[in-house]
Amino acid sequence: MSRSVFRSTLALFIVLALSGCAGYRVGNISGRDLQGVRSVYVPVAKNTSLEPELQMTVTNAIIRRFNDDGTLTVNQSANADSELDVTITNVEHNAIASSNSDIFVTSQYQLTIQATVTFVNRRLGRKIFENTQVSGSTTFFTQANIQEGERQALPLAATDLANNTVKLITEGW
Repeated sequence: MSRSVFRSTLALFIVLALSGCAGYRVGNISGRDLQGVRSVYVPVAKNTSLEPELQMTVTNAIIRRFNDDGTLTVNQSANADSELDVTITNVEHNAIASSNSDIFVTSQYQLTIQATVTFVNRRLGRKIFENTQVSGSTTFFTQANIQEGERQALPLAATDLANNTVKLITEGW
């Protein structure tokens, strides 16, 4: 009698333990809004900031991030399941550290790219989010001139912007 009770209890425990994982999926899940979406169209970003020629840097960073993530495939045609529109709104650099030898000389800056993103689920025919603020930033040290340091930091800030944008879509935050 005790052996059958033990087996019944063990079987019940196993069923309960496995049923807790019944809805579990491996990978990023962003919920109901992305169900059925497998591809994304990423047109060239619009640039309303004063920083010239930043559109392709940001667009390429976002496409690379989608490819690395693997949740959605990038489809550069109008036949994609969804569309991501990006508008670069501002690029700013702020002093964050002064030189050790002269406190009036800046030695380190933070570069931030700010953008608004709109994500449309074409399968559902609606905008998942619209004009959502996203930013990406990095720091750089002043070199011979600030322009060279900023030029080298822009792709890093664009990569951070791409990471935050793709996370917003794939993780649903």
